[in-house]
Amino acid sequence: MSEELISAYDIRGSEKDGLTVELAWNVGKALADWLSSDGGVVVVYVPQRAYLSSCVMEGLRLQGRDVIDGGNGDREAAKAYIATHHLAGAAAIGYDELEGVTVIELYNEEGRLVTSETGLREIRNLVEAGNFVPAAKKGEVREIA
Repeated sequence: MSEELISAYDIRGSEKDGLTVELAWNVGKALADWLSSDGGVVVVYVPQRAYLSSCVMEGLRLQGRDVIDGGNGDREAAKAYIATHHLAGAAAIGYDELEGVTVIELYNEEGRLVTSETGLREIRNLVEAGNFVPAAKKGEVREIA
């Protein structure tokens, strides 16, 4: 199912298509495991997708990543947080009004969009395998001051 949702550039779909709370949770876990550098991850989102952002954040935390709740924001905010706070990566969760779908974009420590060419394929494989081993210590959540 995640193969249809995780495309070359993002994760895109609706709950009826399979972009469920569980999938968002596993995307967070996979991102945490995939990121190369240690460090925190920021999650930004549009208000109507706050419930999915909570799931992504929980997945990150279960894998031991500290999470910054960036609140209402977009891809530019995510990239700015990475640069100014020296983070390991980001997830930006938005909503495409025209298509009526949620869009999750992932970013690496350089603030670059993770595509199928640069890691999204590996993240999809991690999500599909679902073999996540929780960290010994759960990550913390904090807000940007």
